[in-house]
Amino acid sequence: MLLRLFETFPDAKSLLGVEPEILAGPLLVFLEGNQDITLERIISRDSIFGPLDDDRRSRLPRDKREEIRQRYPREHDDTILFALMEAWQWLENEGFVAPRPTLSPQMGSVATRYFVTRRGQTIETPEALAAYRKAKLLPKDQLHSIIVEQVWSKFLLGDYRSTVLHAFIEVEIAVREAGEYAETDYGVRLMREAFDIETGRLTDLDQQKSEKQAMSDLFAGAIGSYKNPLSHRNVNVTAEEAVEMIILADHLLKTVDKRKQVQNNQG
Repeated sequence: MLLRLFETFPDAKSLLGVEPEILAGPLLVFLEGNQDITLERIISRDSIFGPLDDDRRSRLPRDKREEIRQRYPREHDDTILFALMEAWQWLENEGFVAPRPTLSPQMGSVATRYFVTRRGQTIETPEALAAYRKAKLLPKDQLHSIIVEQVWSKFLLGDYRSTVLHAFIEVEIAVREAGEYAETDYGVRLMREAFDIETGRLTDLDQQKSEKQAMSDLFAGAIGSYKNPLSHRNVNVTAEEAVEMIILADHLLKTVDKRKQVQNNQG
C-alpha cells in the first residue's frame, strides 16, 4: 500500500524534505478502509521496501521497481522509515488514528493494532488534511462571530491576501455602524474620527488622553497598514502572516463591541 508514496513524492529528497504533518496526509489516506492496522505491516523495512527488492513479493515489473529504486536509493531507507514514523506519531497525537480496544483476553506479546478514528475518516484527501492544519492555525472557537461567519472559511481556501483584506473591511464596517457614520466614511479618516480623543463616538472618555490617542493610532494604523495596501496592490501574504493579521482584526472587532456595550449602558 505504501508503495503509492513513491508516486506521490518524486524522489527520496522530496519525501524527506516535507514536515511530518504534510507526509501524514497521504499516509492517512492510504489507511482509509483498513480497520486492522499494525505498524509492522504499515511502516517497516519489509512492508515498504520488501516489494521493491524481492521479485517473489512484487506485482510490479522489474523495470518499474528499478526505476523507483533509482529515485529512492537504499541508503535512504532508514531515514524514510524514521520520517514515516514521525508522520504516524503526528496522526496519533491529532487523534486521526488510535489503538484498537482490547475486546478479548490476549496471551503473550501481541503487536498493537490501530484503527482510523471518526475524525480520521472525515479526511478523505491530503488536501482535506491541509485544510484541517490551516484551521488549527486560526482557532475558530476563540474568534469573533463576524470573523467566523465572514472570514474563517475564506482562510481555509488559501487566498490569504483577500482573507486579510476582508477581515479589516469588517472592522471598518463595524466601526461605521457602531458610530453611526455615513457609508461615505471609510478608511483611516473614519478611524480618526470615530476615536478622536475629544469628539470620537467610540472614544472611551474615561481613559487618559495618551490612552485615547493610542487607541486612535491602533485603529488608524491597522486600517492604514493592512486594509489600504491590500486594496491597491497584489501583496503576498503567507498563512502565518494572515493568522497574525486576522487575530488583530478580531481584537479590534471585540474592542468595538465593548465600546458599543458602554454606549448602550450609558444610553
